[in-house]
Amino acid sequence: MADVRQFPWIELTPDMGREITRVSSLILRAAQDQLPVEHPNYPGVGITISQLFGPTDDPNADIRNAVTVASGEVDFDNPSTWIGALDRCPCGTGTCARMAAMYAKGELKLNETFRHQGLLGVVYKGHLIEETEIAGHKAVIPTIAGESWIYGYSNLVLDSTDPFPEGYTIGDIWA
Repeated sequence: MADVRQFPWIELTPDMGREITRVSSLILRAAQDQLPVEHPNYPGVGITISQLFGPTDDPNADIRNAVTVASGEVDFDNPSTWIGALDRCPCGTGTCARMAAMYAKGELKLNETFRHQGLLGVVYKGHLIEETEIAGHKAVIPTIAGESWIYGYSNLVLDSTDPFPEGYTIGDIWA
């Protein structure tokens, strides 16, 4: 999570999508290298998304953001890996993470409304409803509401006899 104002050449607008994903992927990799974290209930899961946030001129929102979902391993020495997919909305996970970070910094109180705007103008409203503890760490319980649209259905199956259940890599070909 980074304040976009650190990057004066970037605006949180859809037409800046390629540059947003480029910078966000580099931030993601730096965070993975410098902040080894792991969810206490999901071992092996660390930082997988990055978020740029900044001011908005919309009176119906508090902060504007862009969330980038990783498209694979980021290699600082290989610019072709500095990519990702932008979320169409403010992102539920990103909104919860932003509220938790703001709470930790004293910028958001319990039960205070937070309005998070995505790149396409969609706004999620959230609240932190209580403090708790997870595996010895302070935590907060968030709630969010907003509008989203279904853009696809998918059925994923894994044949129990598949000898490559996690795929394989040969050179630069992934299947």
